[in-house]
Parts: sequence; C-alpha cells; structure tokens
Amino acid sequence: MSQPPTTAEAPGTVIGIDLGGTKVLTAVVAPDGRILSRDKMSSRGTSGYEELLARIAGSARTAADTAGIALDTVAAVGIGVPGTVDQDAGVVRIAPNLDWRDVPVGSTLTELLGLPVIVDNDVNVAALAEHRLGVGQQLSSLLGVFIGTGIGGGLSVDGGLYRGAHQAAAEIGHMVVKAGGPRCPCGRRGCMEALGSRTSITREIARRVAAGKSSKLVKLAGGDVRNAKGGALRKAYIGGDKLTRQVVDKSARYVGIGVGSLVNVLDPAIVALGGGVAENLGDRYVQRVAKIARRYIVDETARAVPIVTATLGDDAGVLGAALLAQQLSRATTAPAGPAVVETAA
Repeated sequence: MSQPPTTAEAPGTVIGIDLGGTKVLTAVVAPDGRILSRDKMSSRGTSGYEELLARIAGSARTAADTAGIALDTVAAVGIGVPGTVDQDAGVVRIAPNLDWRDVPVGSTLTELLGLPVIVDNDVNVAALAEHRLGVGQQLSSLLGVFIGTGIGGGLSVDGGLYRGAHQAAAEIGHMVVKAGGPRCPCGRRGCMEALGSRTSITREIARRVAAGKSSKLVKLAGGDVRNAKGGALRKAYIGGDKLTRQVVDKSARYVGIGVGSLVNVLDPAIVALGGGVAENLGDRYVQRVAKIARRYIVDETARAVPIVTATLGDDAGVLGAALLAQQLSRATTAPAGPAVVETAA
C-alpha cells in the first residue's frame, strides 16, 4: 500500500465505502486510483439504519485521519449497498440483508459528513471497478457476475454503468435457470442464486451429509457444513473431497447456463466472475462455468468471449464506489453547459 499523502495531496481525493451484510470496508482513494488508507468494521449489531450510518461516517473519518488528510478536503463520497437503489434520490429502496426499506443513505451521510454522497448497488460498483481498473481495462464492456452468499451482477458499458429504465438492471441472481427448482430467498423458484450461491452449495452438502454421505467439509466447517466459509469450501474442493466437488460442479453448471444466456442477450466483451466462491475455488471452478456457458452461447464468435476470474478482490467495492464519487465530484464542479452523460440509462 502506498504511503499516506500529505495534506497538500488531498485535492481530488475521494472516499469509497463498500457496505455489506456483515462488514463495511472504507477506503480513501487518490485521483490516480491509489488506495491511501483503509478502515474495516462490522455492519452487525446496530439498532437501526441511523446508528449504522453514524458508524459508517465514523469509519470515513478514521480512514481520512489514517491517510493524513482533513475530511473537509475530500471531494466526494461513494457508497455501494447490497440492495435496490434509487440513485437519483440517494435512497435504498430495499436491502434484505440489512432489513432496510426506503432508507435515505445519501442525505443522511451528507448531513453527517458535510460532503456530497453518491449511492449505488454494491455489485454495480464492483463491476464498474473491474471494467475500468481491473480485468476489463481497454475493453468496451464488462459483465460482472459475483458469486458469494448470494449472486449479483453488474453491466459496465463504455466506462459507465447500465442501470436500466427502473434502475434495476443486472439482477442476474434472480434469473431462472431451472424452472420449478429450489426456492430462492426472493420467493421464486429456480433462480441462479438458489442453485449457484455459496449458501445453496453448503445447504445441499449439508442435506446429503444428513442423508448419510461423508465429506471433509464437516470437520473444516467446525461440524456444521451450513456455516462453511469460503476458505473451508476451498480446502475441501481443491483437496478433492468427492461430495464437495459433486455439489460445487453441479452449481457451476447452473451458473454457466445463466452466464451463457446472458452472453446471448448482452454480448459483452468480457465476463468477470468474482465474489467469494469464484475467487476461493479458483481456475477449476471458473473453467467449468466457462465450459458450460459456451455450450449455451449461440453465436460462434461470441462463444469466444473471455470468461475469467475478477482481479480486484475485496477492493472492487471501494474502488467502484470511489469511481462514482470522482464522477460526482466532476459533475458538481463542472462549469455550466451541456451535460455530459457518463452512465447509460
């Protein structure tokens, strides 16, 4: 990590925040994309959104102090949230993992920090970062597929996010890949998330263990497979545990079906697979997803699309949020004149 800057280096510096269901990552980011400092805290154990946002504001102050800059010299703040966002209003419509509905994140953080704030979906901002700073640099478009506790996606085109007419685009985890399949947390059946997420993988392994199958993952997970984290799943999968490989490879098949179908619709220049599952399980998993996906891609030329592991890891969220903060800063300091549209609608 780079050395903290002096106060004179602060102009143009932004703060990126990645809010998850279990933790918050905050980073101070220089105009050239260098992460100058980081702060990490739990997002659990708060009594309501006001308390959590106050703690997030405190994390931003801590990160600024660590970077050696005054908070009031920060140009803007960007935050990615795991939910559906009305970006224009800065309101999180619904975030199930946080038990939020219609939360005014943008205005609340602006009041707490005294800085302009931009809010977006966490996976959207991760996809933007992978396109502009990660594996998709110099390419016209990137489809990000992030597989973890759930499955989310983002589409970055010409350096800007495609959000759709209702700011609800790229909810790919809820694309049905098996009609009548297992129930998804969204209430529907057969969604990619219900078949390909880490939650679905560990649930299926636990079901088979209860039916009499054996797996090394039981010990690695401390006795309850449903609590297995990415590292334990990796050890069992890479280590050749038969049951783990059977279940993971089956889940990868459904992710592959979804990715292939998305390529047919979107024709991206590259597909980046991120999130804890793809990053922990590595090349064997990603190659299986890619192999299945190509079976479902109709156009012969599109079938050659790179389907690769995302490269930014845990930094994707804070860097993507920082990119949006930089965009907001430019918009608020630009002279009057014709608007420049950087984000597809």
